[in-house]
Amino acid sequence: MPATSAPRSLGARLLPGLAVLRAYRRPWLRTDVFGGLTVGAMLIPQSMAYAELAGMPPVAGFYAVIGALVIYALAGTSRHLGVGPEPGTAILAATGVGAIAAGDPGRYLALMAALALVVAAICIAAAVVRLGFVSSLLSKPVLVGYITGVGLTLLSSQIAGFTGVDIEGDTFVPRFAELLGELGDIHWPTLVVGAAALGVIVGLRQWAPQLPGALIGVVGAGVAVALLDLDADGIALIGAIPAGLPTPAVPDVSWSDMAALLPVAAGVALVGFTDNLLTARSIAARRRDPEAAPIDANQELLALGLTNLSAGFSQGFPVSSSASRTAVPASLGSTTQLVSLIAAASVVVSLTAGRSLLEHIPRPALAAVIIAAALAIIDAPGFRDLWRVSRTDAAIAVATTLGVIVFDVLVGVVVAVVLSVLAALSHMARPHDAVLGDLAGLDGWVDVDAYPDATTEPGLLVYRFDAPLFFMNAGRFRARVEQVLEDNVGREEWLVLDFEGVGSLDTTAVDALGELLEDLDEAEVAVVAVARAIDPVLDVLDRAGLLAPTGPLVSFPTINAAVRAYRDRAGS
Repeated sequence: MPATSAPRSLGARLLPGLAVLRAYRRPWLRTDVFGGLTVGAMLIPQSMAYAELAGMPPVAGFYAVIGALVIYALAGTSRHLGVGPEPGTAILAATGVGAIAAGDPGRYLALMAALALVVAAICIAAAVVRLGFVSSLLSKPVLVGYITGVGLTLLSSQIAGFTGVDIEGDTFVPRFAELLGELGDIHWPTLVVGAAALGVIVGLRQWAPQLPGALIGVVGAGVAVALLDLDADGIALIGAIPAGLPTPAVPDVSWSDMAALLPVAAGVALVGFTDNLLTARSIAARRRDPEAAPIDANQELLALGLTNLSAGFSQGFPVSSSASRTAVPASLGSTTQLVSLIAAASVVVSLTAGRSLLEHIPRPALAAVIIAAALAIIDAPGFRDLWRVSRTDAAIAVATTLGVIVFDVLVGVVVAVVLSVLAALSHMARPHDAVLGDLAGLDGWVDVDAYPDATTEPGLLVYRFDAPLFFMNAGRFRARVEQVLEDNVGREEWLVLDFEGVGSLDTTAVDALGELLEDLDEAEVAVVAVARAIDPVLDVLDRAGLLAPTGPLVSFPTINAAVRAYRDRAGS
């Protein structure tokens, strides 16, 4: 008997990263340490910048990420995913919580931490009932449109911090309209510092991606402001940062507040989970590490829930992951989740020992970090690829982007999900179908529209429907069969339905098929057969009384078998 692996314990299933760390190998250490220090260097400016983007004090970014890094290292299935604050979920959270907090700063902070806990509850519950497949709700065109809309929204959100112009608008168009009307109010020292930091970040990303460009740009801006005494010219600094590490606490909110946060949390959970899963699978496919376990969607849901649980109790805000903090250490050769643990230690050191230096970072430099992130995620090539392949998909992407920038990010998420579902339903309701013919030199039967040289058999029609049969397309299936019979030259004695693409049948489809068989009997079609149907479909047909010998439908394992039976009967 072949050897079988022993079932994993509950602890190993819940903490797959711990098993990797227990089997750690010394040769991995150098690249993991270097990768962890690099991620830590990237996290220092990004955590503060994305916290401000979420409407939180900069220190909240550190509070949110420390525990998240440690927990994901133990609970996640990716060896490389860089969890922590991320601009898309940060701005989505800020949009939803801002409407509920009604301008109360203290309430806003409590609600943001509570939002992380609600996100955690949704993700953990979804993991328990194994809803990892929900990531498929966001198709490629929707993701391209959504992430581009987020990028444009990020750009507009930093106009005030980058230029010094007082902007009151809360969406893309009003913000830029205000800027154009107040160009004379630009604070030039602020703009120069921000532009210089942005130039360093973008330049290093292009020419030396292995370096922490955001950290170098922010530190360089801070040094310049200090040496030239530019804060005296009105350049805003981060200011005082509370001492010490976060103290675990339960947010002071009511149950009604938690209920009000549910729609926002659902959007954050969907976007964060989709982003995590796609990023983790992308880097796993690129690395092709034979020792790494596959990315498990349901375990990733659990890990996202646990990381947000930590962020909520640490007075932070919802977290997900960053593509850049995932790709950079992987490109440096990092191997395991030790990268996340070292990055967490780096953040702790920065928060405890480097607090006085962080307080002198200029705010326009943090705005530059966010603008650099926005420029990186605006997916112009994605739109070009969609346009080349499918005009419909390109239109869906544009509609999603407009939903984000004209209204807000939460509306954009709803638009994205609705468009994804509608697109899927449209494809299922009106799937491809074909009349099949025989082509010399090939064993199988092919679409006569795609292969004009294919020939059909007189008195025989072979028809294929490329989708499961259910209530949304059952009527179309019946109408299309009747239409191709009417369009086909001559009277058909046999109709063969190729059911290879029909993976399932519901009761509406069974009724439609029964009515079609009655019509075909009245039209004097002698035999109606199904070919290549899978066993579950045959079981449904049999239980419905449609399958021979008690019913009118004859089943054949292949189209060729059905055709041979027709030819034999025609010959006799």
